[in-house]
Amino acid sequence: TDYDMRFTDVPEGQWYTDAVAWAASGHIADGYSADRFAPNDNVSREQLAVILWRYAKYKGTDHSTTGKVNLGIYLDEEHISSSAYEGMQWAVNTGLITGVGNDKLSPETDASRAQVATMLMRYDSMMNH
Repeated sequence: TDYDMRFTDVPEGQWYTDAVAWAASGHIADGYSADRFAPNDNVSREQLAVILWRYAKYKGTDHSTTGKVNLGIYLDEEHISSSAYEGMQWAVNTGLITGVGNDKLSPETDASRAQVATMLMRYDSMMNH
């Protein structure tokens, strides 16, 4: 990819350098700030939802249904970051992410490997229908 790496914590020549550059150039995955990506951080449930939402938009395959789901039905709605709110709405609306029980989405919680696998499977199924 032809991208001027702006993240000071993503060194050249790492196994993930090109992937971060590609994701940043397409605005699929942004950093925490203009110069900080934090490549070794875990990904939260809301971050994964936003990445998939942005990727669907990037590919022109945003198959979301009309209307926006009311995230106020979840007890932890106030924990959804303002920058992730629309992506979380999309992910809930399309069925990519569901609550974790007790009427909560747990947006700030790290996504488990099982949750990532489930969201990727649902995403793939959605894109292939």
